[in-house]
Order: sequence, then C-alpha cells, then structure tokens
Amino acid sequence: MKKSAFFEFLNRNLDKSFDNLLHSGEEGKDFINWNDFLLPQSYGDAEREYHAIRKECAVFDVSPIRKIRITGSAANRLLDYVLTRPVSSSEEMTAIYVTYCNIDGTLKDDSILYKFSNQDYLLMPSDIDHSPHLQLCRDDLGIGNKDLRIEECTDDWNGIAIQGPKSALAVNALLGKDFSGLAPFEVSEVCEFGINANVARVGFTADLGYEVWFNSNSSLAIQNRLEKAREILGLQIPGYGLAALEVCRLEGAFIVAGWDFSTDVDPAPGFERSPFEVGLSWLVDLTKGDFAGRKSLVSQQAKGYRFILRQFELDINLSLEDGAPIYIQSGGEKIEIGTINCSAWSWGLKKTIGNVSLKQQHRDVASAMIEVNENSYNLALRKGPFVNFPHRNIIPAPLDL
Repeated sequence: MKKSAFFEFLNRNLDKSFDNLLHSGEEGKDFINWNDFLLPQSYGDAEREYHAIRKECAVFDVSPIRKIRITGSAANRLLDYVLTRPVSSSEEMTAIYVTYCNIDGTLKDDSILYKFSNQDYLLMPSDIDHSPHLQLCRDDLGIGNKDLRIEECTDDWNGIAIQGPKSALAVNALLGKDFSGLAPFEVSEVCEFGINANVARVGFTADLGYEVWFNSNSSLAIQNRLEKAREILGLQIPGYGLAALEVCRLEGAFIVAGWDFSTDVDPAPGFERSPFEVGLSWLVDLTKGDFAGRKSLVSQQAKGYRFILRQFELDINLSLEDGAPIYIQSGGEKIEIGTINCSAWSWGLKKTIGNVSLKQQHRDVASAMIEVNENSYNLALRKGPFVNFPHRNIIPAPLDL
C-alpha cells in the first residue's frame, strides 16, 4: 500500500509512522486498503476527530479516490446511457450523486460525478476502475475516439474534504475567498496563492462541508495554507480517519459500496442490491432513454423489491458482525427478517447505530433481535438519518457559529 498525499501532514500518532503502521498494524483494525493507499482508522484519537467534525471542523484526505475523466462531444450521450439518471440536462459546475447498474439491475457502484461542462466530466467512484465498463457502454453506442475520451487520472488530482459547522470559515481562510454563497452540490473554480482548485459544497459526514480538488503538484501549497488557516482562525482543524467518518456517515444514514451492497471489488453472493433496495430510488429515472440495467429495474419495480434499507439503534456499545442476521419472534418461532450491513458506536448519540437490509415483507417492523455471544439484544429499527443539522444546507453557509 502507498502513502497518501496528506498522511504525514495529518498524522498525530508520532509513535506510528506510515512504515510502522503498515508493517506492525493490522489491516481492518488499524487501517484499510483504499484503492491501494493506506487509510488509517484514525490519526491519533478517533473520538476526538469525531467531535472536531461535529463541533468545529476537520479535514479528510480524499486524494486516493478513483478518478476517471470523461470528455468530448459524446460525453453526455455516454453518461446518460451509463447512469440511472440523466446528467446531460444538469447544470454545469455541479457535483451530481449518481448510480450505475449491471444488466441485471444490481448496483455496480454509486459515485459523485463532477460536471464542469457538457463535454467535461470527472467521475469519482471510491476504489473501482470502471473504465472497462465505460468502454463497453461506448461500444454499445458506437461512439468513436474523436468524440469521446475516457482517461483514468487518479494520480493527477489530490483533494481534501473539510467538514463540520465551521468548515465554511476554514475553506475561506484556506483559499482567501468567500465560498459561503455556494449552494449544496455547486462547484466553484478558483485560483489563489498559486493554487488552481475546484471547490464543491459536498461531503460525507451529514454536516456542512466542502471538497477541494487540485493538481497533485499543489499538495504542499495546500498544506501550507491549511497551517495558515489554523493560525488565522485559532482552530485545530485536525485530520480524521475512517472510524470518525464511518460514525458520521451512519448518523446521516448514508450508504457505502461494499458495506451496503456487493461490488466487483467486494463480492458477496446474495448481497447484490438494486438502487431501489438501498434507498436510492430517487436516483433512478425510468422515463428517460435507455440505460444499462433499465429493463431489469422496470421489471423489479413491477414485481416488487426483495429488500429495503433501514437504520437501527442500540443503547449499548456492542460490536456487531457485518452480515449478522436479525430476528423477530412470531408464534413462538424465531424468524430471520434481515441482516446487519454495517455498524458503529456513535460518541455523540451514545448508541450503536447502523444500516440493515430488511426483507421487503418485513418493511414495517419497528424492532428486532440480534444474538451476540449467545445473548439476545433488542434493536430499534427506523428509517432515515439520526442527525439533521440546519446549517448543512442553509445558504449562505454560516460563518458565525
């Protein structure tokens, strides 16, 4: 695994250098492999990182995410065929949440797609290189080389996500310009302090947040500006790792490919899900032209879904196994109604929370049981996020919290 662009800058674990963590740490416990880069569970203290996000702001190194540039006069045509929602009609300089499917209607991935213009897009799947799939779709449409270019460009772009109620203050100090007027999912291009960057009001923490993308050669300049922002604002703006991110995204009831549905990189037979089955029906437009997987999704909508996404909460700190079955009692019989997708202890809510995949016929069940080490625990089931911060979507973003 490789060292990401901001690892050294964000690391507060002085006794755990990159080499030490890589060779002495345990994958899955101390770090994960994210697109061949090492992503630590924390940079020193996961709980502190979480509270920094929720009370002030913190920064996440998103540089390792896969990036595919799609350009040319046929870019709109290709993406409207690949994706389950049309993007040709979307505004330029926007970040668009998209899904794309296999022929059988199961999810291939969900991603953020940056639309700079009708002929210039940047697709950001988490860790899967979808270039072969894009090429196959291109062949299906008969699009020639002069009209379309598909380029894997992961190493060309680095990025940071600044998240939390004071993130507008931080990004303003970082780049010396006021971005508080950006609407959610709006993108702004800026050139300040010799840094060419794209700033978008997006994030994965269910809080106010921004992503800043820039040429990889500008990483040191961004680090220097982050230090300056800390000094100007008197904020620590620490880095945060996977553990804090996982809690925040589960508080927002967000899904992750590989955790909430099977993918080519994380195959799990029987865990394939359609967009309808993970709460993303709003990203599927069956009235638009043909797209990959449309026929299967039309059929599934007519016949009904197999599963439905729900959230759960538990009042004690309990480690739950991904894929663990959950049950109800009916007529003295124990009936399996679904499985745990993923879970985490929320330091803010003081609960174990997570996503579950319920069988469709049990969609209205409000509580269930789970067995851990031969003990049974009651789970409260619900639909939707655990947090709803008004400052997340307000325009302009607050600068006086």
